[in-house]
Amino acid sequence: MIKDIAVHLTGSEEDEVRLAYAETLSERFQAHLTGLYTHLLPEVIGGDPAGMVGLEAWFEESDSQATQTFERLTARFDRLGMPHEVRRLDVLSGTAGAALSDEARTADLFVATRPYGDPADEVHMEVSVLFESGRASLFVPPDGLAPKGFGTVVVAWNGSREAARAVAEAMPLLEQASQVIVLVVREDDGTAPGGDIARHLSRHGIAAVVHAAEPGTDGAGAALLAEARRVDASLLVMGGYGHSRFREWVLGGATRHVLAHADIAVLMAR
Repeated sequence: MIKDIAVHLTGSEEDEVRLAYAETLSERFQAHLTGLYTHLLPEVIGGDPAGMVGLEAWFEESDSQATQTFERLTARFDRLGMPHEVRRLDVLSGTAGAALSDEARTADLFVATRPYGDPADEVHMEVSVLFESGRASLFVPPDGLAPKGFGTVVVAWNGSREAARAVAEAMPLLEQASQVIVLVVREDDGTAPGGDIARHLSRHGIAAVVHAAEPGTDGAGAALLAEARRVDASLLVMGGYGHSRFREWVLGGATRHVLAHADIAVLMAR
């Protein structure tokens, strides 16, 4: 059950898009909603005294603007009809992802604009939460309109640990969907296993149907999005794939494609 939702806030107009999704889910599940406002602190490079002139005023101006944004967001949350709070995270760009991950670990769901779509252009923050928080992330499309419910949900299944984690995290949403489609992108040998996960879902009262798709020349990520559009899905559920390189996360091809191009909400877990 989803009872604790965290939503990423940056002070941009995109906050309203994220909030629309988070508020809809909070109302549906009667969940507590926490806003996580990230204020990126000014960063000083080098120690040239000549370059330090006006530094204090620079920091004061940044803090003043962040305080105004935080107060505006707090007033916005006070108009919500569910239990809520707003937290301000004063962080450097390089530590923002870790700070958000720490906060997301004590929530059931983290809501953010999909990476490569956020006007704040801090891709690493959301990617860090996906790979480091241990919780599900709901990535919403920029400028998207939140649906009142998740009618058709597509579940990307390949039998992996990541896919299993995504299905487990998405179960409350799958149980309320009007239609669940398990989508399997065919392997090189032509197989498309999906019966086991369909049986598992049926034991939760979810009557899922299994569809198979060809990867095509554009890869599995493009195939997933094409099928989601074809069935007019409002949510795609999939595992998040990647590996760490020099303390930064490098996304797998299908994961990166979906996060760069999805025009519907995507629930990912790892």
